[in-house]
Order: sequence, then C-alpha cells, then structure tokens
Amino acid sequence: MAENSLKVEWSDAIATGHRATDNQHKMLIDIINELAEAIETKQTDFKMRTILNFLQYYTEWHFEREEMCMARVKCPMGEKNKAAHRVFLEHLKKFQEEYKSNPSVDFAERVYKELVNWLVNHIQGIDTSLKDFSEQNITECKSSHNRS
Repeated sequence: MAENSLKVEWSDAIATGHRATDNQHKMLIDIINELAEAIETKQTDFKMRTILNFLQYYTEWHFEREEMCMARVKCPMGEKNKAAHRVFLEHLKKFQEEYKSNPSVDFAERVYKELVNWLVNHIQGIDTSLKDFSEQNITECKSSHNRS
C-alpha cells in the first residue's frame, strides 16, 4: 500500500512470471485503485456500480484465461485456483446485490478491503505457483492468453 493512501502498488512478490497474467493482475489493481480513489473523495455512488460491473466482466475473462494457462502447463494448483475463482465470483455477485440496498462509502470500504485481501492472498497463495514452470510451458501458456 502506498503511504497515506488506500492505493495498492504492484510488487514483484505477486508476480507470476507470465507477462500476460501479470498485466491482467496489474489491471485488477488499477480497478481496485479506482475504488480507493472514489472512497477517498467520497464519490462512491456512481463509481461503485461501474467498478462492480467491470469487475464482473473482467474477472470472468481473466479467470478463464488463467485457468486455461494452468491447465496447459498442468499446474498442480489448477483445481484449487478454479475453486477460488468460483468463490470470488459468488462474492462479487453478493456485492452487486448488496450495493443496490447499501450504496454507502462504508460498503465501498468493506468491498475494497475484501478485494485487496483476496487479490493479494490469491495471487501469492495460488497464482505465483506458475513461477515453477519452464520456458517451454510459459510459451504454451501464452497461447491461452491470446484466445478471445
């Protein structure tokens, strides 16, 4: 976290060693930082809906590619990764439902904390297991990311 700010900063500690996956994670951090800015400026009303909708789309897209990558390289964390993704998507749906009845800064702060916690713990606990694969497997993984 940046000093005196809610903003999350990229760190090599959460790098997977796969450029496409890391770039996608950086995009997720950018989205979380948009939420942080909305919280800090107390402008969560419109931003929250936009961010939650974008997160729903983007995480589904990202998760599909990440899961294909792990399957291609036969990553032993692949099934655990899929299960964690399903749980996250369920949480995201609950956030969207709750937002309809509680569009407050307090709610946005809670969502922000859960997103940061999930992102860091998930990437460090599961996604970084991709670091253990050879260059040949990384090349195979790239074709997963290039699918639309």
